Amino acid sequence: MKKFENNKKFTYARLGLLLLVALACMLAFVFVQPLGDGPDEIDRYKVVRFIFNHGKLPVGWDQEVIIEGYGGSYAFQPILTYIIQGYLLRALSFLNLSANANLYIARCVCVAMGMTAAVYTYLIGRELFDDMRMVWLFTIAVVFLPQNLFIHTYVNTDSMGLLSVAMIIYALLRGGRTDYDRSSLINLSLGVIFCAMSYYNCYGILLVAVAVFIAQRPSHFWRKAITVTVIAMLGAGWWFIRNGILYDGDILALNARQLSMAATGLQEHNPLTTMTYQRQGVPVLTMIFGTDYYTLVWKSFIAMFGPMLIPTSHHIYMTYKYLMILCLLGWLIVWRPVQGKEGRSKTDKIIISLMMLVAALIPAFLAVYYSYTWEFQPQGRYYLPLVIPFMCFCTVGMSKLIDLPESFLKAKNEKIAYILGMFVYHILYAYILGAAVFSVFYMMLKYYGVY
Repeated sequence: MKKFENNKKFTYARLGLLLLVALACMLAFVFVQPLGDGPDEIDRYKVVRFIFNHGKLPVGWDQEVIIEGYGGSYAFQPILTYIIQGYLLRALSFLNLSANANLYIARCVCVAMGMTAAVYTYLIGRELFDDMRMVWLFTIAVVFLPQNLFIHTYVNTDSMGLLSVAMIIYALLRGGRTDYDRSSLINLSLGVIFCAMSYYNCYGILLVAVAVFIAQRPSHFWRKAITVTVIAMLGAGWWFIRNGILYDGDILALNARQLSMAATGLQEHNPLTTMTYQRQGVPVLTMIFGTDYYTLVWKSFIAMFGPMLIPTSHHIYMTYKYLMILCLLGWLIVWRPVQGKEGRSKTDKIIISLMMLVAALIPAFLAVYYSYTWEFQPQGRYYLPLVIPFMCFCTVGMSKLIDLPESFLKAKNEKIAYILGMFVYHILYAYILGAAVFSVFYMMLKYYGVY
């Protein structure tokens, strides 16, 4: 494939324009969707309001943060995002802002994380692909997946989790190329902190990071490993020590949350007695394919906004579905390690490919396990931690589609082959971007009666 190069000024201008479009999409949600239309936003925002009102962190069973009916609270889980939001609102309290203004500011913290993750996505693309066409396709495939835009627009900890995944993957890719220079170690340390302090369904990337770091075996291995560990412990360890003190040694607070739910929620939501598919003895494959689990998951992974009630166009679902299948088949049929930047060793390329594969499989396994053993939750947002590695493989498949004209026509007319390849590239680019803009500025705004 002939490389499509950009000069620096054009590259930065193009990236800046894409970021502005992404920001516009996110802000449309921020200012239009009512409080609570984001999944569980009302109950998440209770934790932010508690910190805003009292200037301290809540205990999981504090009455002000308890989820009515369901029991328990989001204060049991890592809440760094809510801490930032709560203390930011507290610092701005002298402005006497309205309730809506406070909500918008809290949401914009997640938007900022989403925008930062978008920049890291582009940087990851630069580490993964030499051809700039593939860099741009990878970037927009991740950033402009409609559901990925939506996840950064309401009060939650998912945004920080997804940002942490991007930071860690970038650090591992850069570290393998630079022998873990200072920038790689800083990004890795911060990524681990943000991951540990965000959402448990992102924790798989921590296992991947440890395995990849060991496999790459950088120089001064123990010094660098200890540096990252110490920084991560200082940044996140305090939370788990606090949990251990508050919840009788339960550092993840999973058991404490279950007990609180059983004590404060309705019996029908009691996690100790709820009839899960596991307790009913239903095979896991029956849950996935014999119920609406599979359909709801793949559709809401692409786009299902608000409280899982705002879909996008049927044609977008079908096009996305078959395009993803086609791209993955293209990657599998002509399998090769992800190439990465020039100068990477063959071993490092294999490590990168395995890292991406495992980083995609773990979140999928955790999402299925949660629905099977805890609570049936067929929601695509639980699969978003795999979006970067998944789109990496899809982009490799897209490169095969762009390569097709070159493969058939290069011997006869290289110029025509290149033009046709560029045509396919721009069709894919325009579709991904257009589907996101249409989903937000037509489907979402129409649902809320903006026009």
